[in-house]
Amino acid sequence: TSGARLVDARSGLAVNDLAADVSIAGGVARINRLTGTLSTRGSLSASGTVGINPAQGFPADLSIKLVDGRYTDGRVVTANLGGDLTIKGPLTSAPVIAGTVNLAKTVITVPDKLPGSLAALDVKHKNAPGAVKAQDKALRPPTTSGKGGGSGLALDVTVNAPNQIFIQGRGVDAELGGSLKLTGPASSPQAVGTFTLQRGRLSILGKRLTFTEGTVGFSGSLVPYLNLTATTTTTGATVTIVVSGEATNPKFTFSSVPALPEDEVLAQLIFGRSMSNLSPLQIAQLAEAAGQLAGVGGSTSLLENLRSAIGVDDLDVTTDDQGGTAVSAGKYLNDRTYVTIQKGDKPGSGKATIDLNVGRGVKLRGEANDAGEAKGGIFYEKEY
Repeated sequence: TSGARLVDARSGLAVNDLAADVSIAGGVARINRLTGTLSTRGSLSASGTVGINPAQGFPADLSIKLVDGRYTDGRVVTANLGGDLTIKGPLTSAPVIAGTVNLAKTVITVPDKLPGSLAALDVKHKNAPGAVKAQDKALRPPTTSGKGGGSGLALDVTVNAPNQIFIQGRGVDAELGGSLKLTGPASSPQAVGTFTLQRGRLSILGKRLTFTEGTVGFSGSLVPYLNLTATTTTTGATVTIVVSGEATNPKFTFSSVPALPEDEVLAQLIFGRSMSNLSPLQIAQLAEAAGQLAGVGGSTSLLENLRSAIGVDDLDVTTDDQGGTAVSAGKYLNDRTYVTIQKGDKPGSGKATIDLNVGRGVKLRGEANDAGEAKGGIFYEKEY
């Protein structure tokens, strides 16, 4: 066959231009060649066998290769990826998807508001012919408990992403990387390992905090689970902000030493004073910031719009203790090379930095400023 199309409305995936060469013999369908293109981008190919005996649950042994693919879940994740996967086991009960997926640039967007999602339709046949009833019974074999339906897909997939996993939205701007393994049912996967923080910041009403630690993993679903921490010192307290929860709606938690109520912590963080000393305008700004973090209203920030428009991976505006302002932009030239350009409002404040990841924890960094000075260094990182 050729020119076919496969659509899964629940996941939003569609495969176009399907072409297959299949032969059947001895109760087995042998897929000699199957190719197609993803509607979002990329190509896939597959080969292997599928048993055609319904009583055996259509046992499969398939190999799938994905090249230069792009995936979006329609809510928070957009990923560029490739990989090699296998599907083994009875397709109607508990097939296992195993293999390796390699992520390139991946963006996890923390949404202001969630869009409506498509619901799976519960299709019931009315006055169906005998052949349709027989097919439905074959595709829904009874379990040992007497209830219909199988246990669903199981995962044994390693996901690699050395860098370029970006989290953006609600003031969060972070990059992570690493490797993890997804196991268990696809409906409630368990992750072994996490993606760890490489750089990141949290912006609230012009106040910018640097994340000191952070991870992204999965906890019982395929929605990324965030856990980011930023700590800073104000005139009256040491403030810690934790961003945790599923990326669809993470929770922002504020704490301090000495301990203060969350509204007081936010007031100290933003304005350096207690709630009782804030003006009505400052209280309104504080409420707006709290609403942004909670996902009530708000919109994409100016920096996020500019970053998208000029095609860079990172864009930031900073202010130093003397009131000087600097703009920096960063972009990956390839998987290992990251370039940052920074320019301030004072003479001699411009500089360019290049980071080269040579592997095994070794990184090279070179820096040059607009005064003609240059320097370099070698860094070694290892996780314990």
